[in-house]
Amino acid sequence: MRRIPAPPPLRETTFDLTPEQRYHGARAVASAANDAEDCALLLAVLGLEPEDGIAGPPPRG
Repeated sequence: MRRIPAPPPLRETTFDLTPEQRYHGARAVASAANDAEDCALLLAVLGLEPEDGIAGPPPRG
């Protein structure tokens, strides 16, 4: 039997989102979620917090 080699691991990328990106991301997740539990799970997977979408978008500057 022929073995298929495992794909190489994905490179880990680390970067910080701006407060504006976090705000819009949290709002987009909340609008697409089926319910509060779904929203909380999606936010956690993306590394966002519910508070990221509450206060309003930070001023551009």
